[in-house]
Amino acid sequence: MHRTDWLEGFGHPSASVDFSLPNGIYFLLEFLPELQQYSEKSLQDRLALYFWWEAIGARCYPDFKWVLREQDRACLDAIDNEVLCSSFTTAIGFWLRHTDPSSLERPSLMRLLLSPPAEDRDEQVKLPYFLHVLRQDRDDLQRDFDLGTPSSRLAYLRWWETHGAVEYARANWSTRDIVEELSVLEVNDGAILAQPRMLSVIWRHRTGLQQNYAIHTLAGQLAYLGWWQEHATDYPSLSWSPREVFDRLLKLEIAEGTAPLALPHLLNLVWQEREDLHTHLDRSTFKGQFAFVHWWQEEGQSNYPESQWSADDLFEKLIKLKAAEFIEGIELPYFIELVWNERSDLTTAFDRATFNGVRGMIHWWNESGRHEYSLLRNELVEPDGVHVGSVVQFATQANLSERAYPFGVNVIGFPQGILGLAEDARMMGHALELASVPRVFINAPIAGPAKVDTTVSRLLTLDQKYRVSVFCLPPPEMMRLSLEGGRNLIDSATYKVGAWPWELPQWPTAFGRVHQFVDEIWAQSRFVQTAFRKLGDTPVHHMPMAVDIPAPTQRVRGRFGLPEDDFLFYLMFDGNSWLTRKNPLAGVQAFQKAFDASVTGVGLVIKGMNIRESDPIWKRIRDIASRDLRIHIVSEKLTRQDSINFMASLDSYISLHRSEGFGRVIAEAMLLGQPVIVTNFSGNVDYCDAETSFLVDGELVPLRAGDYLFHEGQYWCDPDVAQAAQQIRRVFEDVEARTRIATAGQQRLRQDYSIDAVSHRYATRMAEIEAGTQNQ
Repeated sequence: MHRTDWLEGFGHPSASVDFSLPNGIYFLLEFLPELQQYSEKSLQDRLALYFWWEAIGARCYPDFKWVLREQDRACLDAIDNEVLCSSFTTAIGFWLRHTDPSSLERPSLMRLLLSPPAEDRDEQVKLPYFLHVLRQDRDDLQRDFDLGTPSSRLAYLRWWETHGAVEYARANWSTRDIVEELSVLEVNDGAILAQPRMLSVIWRHRTGLQQNYAIHTLAGQLAYLGWWQEHATDYPSLSWSPREVFDRLLKLEIAEGTAPLALPHLLNLVWQEREDLHTHLDRSTFKGQFAFVHWWQEEGQSNYPESQWSADDLFEKLIKLKAAEFIEGIELPYFIELVWNERSDLTTAFDRATFNGVRGMIHWWNESGRHEYSLLRNELVEPDGVHVGSVVQFATQANLSERAYPFGVNVIGFPQGILGLAEDARMMGHALELASVPRVFINAPIAGPAKVDTTVSRLLTLDQKYRVSVFCLPPPEMMRLSLEGGRNLIDSATYKVGAWPWELPQWPTAFGRVHQFVDEIWAQSRFVQTAFRKLGDTPVHHMPMAVDIPAPTQRVRGRFGLPEDDFLFYLMFDGNSWLTRKNPLAGVQAFQKAFDASVTGVGLVIKGMNIRESDPIWKRIRDIASRDLRIHIVSEKLTRQDSINFMASLDSYISLHRSEGFGRVIAEAMLLGQPVIVTNFSGNVDYCDAETSFLVDGELVPLRAGDYLFHEGQYWCDPDVAQAAQQIRRVFEDVEARTRIATAGQQRLRQDYSIDAVSHRYATRMAEIEAGTQNQ
């Protein structure tokens, strides 16, 4: 007999009741805050406490043993599975938390828990019974997942994948089968294309989607697939991309009842849907086929912007020389043969077996025939042919006067991406619109960011439409464009402008003559203008980008687990932009130098994206953050609106960059009316001075190998961390200075970088280009 044996004696509420609590457990019930919600008078609570003991207590108090009595085992055996799941949910929850041997070993219970309950019979997203049990037991799960909509159920599955599966290890269950079932392609709700069952489920349960996307039409369904491409991250359990659907739409085929010209499946679906076209286009003839493709280029494409198809390959096929069918020694453009062979009036007028007949046909085409075929009306054919050996070739030639591009701008870059470069392209388009300059967007045909922004979809095209082409790409991407499939854009007969972001004071020799790809360069800051002007032979104009943001719609600190009442500074950067240049580590060090560990009510939020976990700078930042509870890391990818809401929910932006070409995030923070602590160097000094920002000086230092691309001969500024700490402290403590400087910064941005101000600059420069007064 030991002095502590009394702890294992049963007596609460009495020894006679089933699952009576041992004295030691009763003490813990009164002592531990997390157990005080349970009562010794309830069998449900006593059973929950026992399974809490199995899952948690036995590990925390290894010297104490709670051994079930025979009557306790009999009581447990008498409770059937359904009752356990419906009336003893807390006990089941604790039981599922561990995988050690348990007093409750029932394979039939686990089978029941892993099967969908009867109440889910008619649900599109069926959940295993145990997820219902856990939700019934936990207030947080009930609050976050109402299970009344497929979206909420999918979110619940995501919770299971990221948290629940680890927390409740006994329930060895995966969402794989549900995801596979929801990913089955099918045609539902009058849709034209097969799409995963999950997309149909989501559409049926969201009124807004039904109102915005009429999926019984091809345009509506493609728009819906475009919506999914942008918002798929809201449903991370379902990793499906519509890319395969879009690729199938571009597969060439010859539609039944049409002249034998292979066109994308997309165009044939459009034809089926657009009966209005049938009244004036006869696709059984090549003339009608050509007219249909021409309609697509001029009008149709804009109605189906999510799936892009260009007739370039078709043109190449049509103008390709081919041996004449009825006469030897002559080669004709393929389209001449197609037109000639299908029209009896032409075969009667021009003998296909004689040279004079060929010349007559070519003369007819050049003088009048081409005007009947809108798609090919600019294709002139050499009237007398060119001798190549013993073969006479009648090749096409460019009719330059008729091919002249109309006034307007082709904006080339990554307009659908989520990064500063993409925002530059979209802002340029918006400013051009306000300047009444026609514009289209062209996705650069090189590997780039995901195309998730759909705000410019209806202005997308594959071909240059207007007289001026503006490349919103950095110089290295221009090199890639010339090597990876975009050379036609550079060699086109348009006036070319390089709106090139750049971050360093020198032009690398590795770029060679890239500047000669364009007729002029638009520099987004005086700093960049100075760098480009050193090239000497390409005109450089100071043309800053517009800075515009959507109005914040909500405060989102709670969403990211950030303290509601603290004054929060923040860093915000993209790992693709080189952490050595963005220099976030200096911001973290300056914050800690400004506020030692004893200072509360202040915090630092680090918002990063596209970060390599192995990056040594990032590893140091994470290590510092792990030891300072005031530092919070957010790495979630955000939509444009979410990003602005995130920024607006915080108090002051820190950018201790070593060099910036312009500094869009700095400018957006200032536009939000926030005080900014920034390096007094490079592109941001156009709008950051002592009146509009809290400047940090530093030493100019040469770049070393590995610091950045093309480091040779470059330098940048290494901001003074001690001075930065003083400025951070000043922002926090001097409310009057903080308010005054932030207000002045906001006014500067509104005055000089608004859409209106920038659109005026664009209108002026475009008028000069149009008038031919630009320097050459």
